[in-house]
Amino acid sequence: MRKKILVAVDPSVCSRYAMQYAARLAEEIREVDFVLFHVQPTVSSYLVDEAMKRPQARAELDKLVRKNREAALALLEACRQYIIDAGVPVGAVEVKTMPRISGIAEDIVNTAQEGSYDAVLVGRRGIGGLQEMFLGSVTAGLLAGSRVIPVWIVDGPVESQNMAVAIDGSTQSLRVVDHVAHIFSDAPDARLTFLNVEPRLGDFTEIDPSLLEAAELEAAVLTANQQYVAGFMEKAAAMLAKAGIEKDRVTFKTVQSRFFAGRAILDELKKDGFGTVAVGKTGTGNSRTLGKVAGHITQKLSNAAVWVVP
Repeated sequence: MRKKILVAVDPSVCSRYAMQYAARLAEEIREVDFVLFHVQPTVSSYLVDEAMKRPQARAELDKLVRKNREAALALLEACRQYIIDAGVPVGAVEVKTMPRISGIAEDIVNTAQEGSYDAVLVGRRGIGGLQEMFLGSVTAGLLAGSRVIPVWIVDGPVESQNMAVAIDGSTQSLRVVDHVAHIFSDAPDARLTFLNVEPRLGDFTEIDPSLLEAAELEAAVLTANQQYVAGFMEKAAAMLAKAGIEKDRVTFKTVQSRFFAGRAILDELKKDGFGTVAVGKTGTGNSRTLGKVAGHITQKLSNAAVWVVP
């Protein structure tokens, strides 16, 4: 089954990093299409209403709208050529544009959902105006607004194709595995590493555990994690096998850390040279830490990509 990825682009260098990442991904995945998408600048309803009262003003407004679309198409053609030059087959690239309706992030999310895309790919801090670029508001809007479609965020050039999957034994983690298995179902050379950070008592309480003698509580947390992960791995293995990903292509690693799980994962990415990490958007069930992890990784990631799966 061919995968379909919506790549949100603008003239920024961050969009070029996203397209470079797409080209690297296309080297591994046999059947994937990329749709380059750009949201055009908006025209206020006030301006439209006032222009309708004067024929000449209306003609000028129509010209402005056409210029907006022409600029968007020119940008998309440049992006199309860029991603093709980077190695993506010509037939695997399409372009799409629309005037802004609800806002850049919301329009991207709505387009992805209506088109049943497998993921939205975006360069962090790149989409939108100067203020949005510095605040990262579009990236934040995508993460907040996408309740179905995974959001892939690229920060800087990504050199490594090594893939990590952050898991904690939760139902949310199974959705992450399902997404990763679907994307790599026709990538025979892909290798996956499952990362499980052993939880600390402090992950489950706002009370400082160092103030208590809580060895038994700590032990209970670790034992529960082992049980959840054991059951999880059995289900995950079945998902991967169904997608054609055999056990010998998957490595499981438990990480012990005195620090926050998000920091521990970032340390592992850097130490072992991972280019991408997949993580659940929010923690569910018996874990409350994964939502914090996704936010931390998204904010602190550098020269790598994170797949945030709802």
